[in-house]
Amino acid sequence: MNLAYPILLITCVFFLTSPNAYTATYSFSTENGMHKIGLKTKINKKPCSVFNALTDYDNLTTFYSNLEHSKILNKYQDSIIVEQHFVGKIMNMSIKQRVILKVKYAGYKIIMEQIEGDFVHYRSIWSIIPQKNNTNMTIATEFKVSFLKNLFVSKASLERKHKTFLKNMRQQMDSGLYEHCTQKN
Repeated sequence: MNLAYPILLITCVFFLTSPNAYTATYSFSTENGMHKIGLKTKINKKPCSVFNALTDYDNLTTFYSNLEHSKILNKYQDSIIVEQHFVGKIMNMSIKQRVILKVKYAGYKIIMEQIEGDFVHYRSIWSIIPQKNNTNMTIATEFKVSFLKNLFVSKASLERKHKTFLKNMRQQMDSGLYEHCTQKN
């Protein structure tokens, strides 16, 4: 029994100091049908790698388990227009959610707002915060769906989707596809 504590301590220290160890905190709230999600995580990659991965719209389906289509429609000087189709299963039926987003960049901040689509309201701000040897990322999303679809939105399902997103994103980033980048000022 005395040996169990040092082994547990060594395992915890190894896991927490491992370069592939990630932590994430989530917050969820719903008020008057408006869902608000907050996510904070540390990623052991350069900020430019994280930014390039998140703005690689043609490959976002790799990160999002329920995103079946992502395509840039137009590019402007200060923004881009992206079309995305999400699909989810509710009681063994496929439910689709289409959105056209206006995406603006402010340094390492990505601001997305629905300009057309199936959400009643959608806005998300993704902040990539450079640290000494890694990157902190925060996501603040608020959305509202129709009354009928809202009946099937749960905190547990949203948390599962975000955990899957982070796991898939880290696997994609560990592939080395986004390693060769230049830091922004």
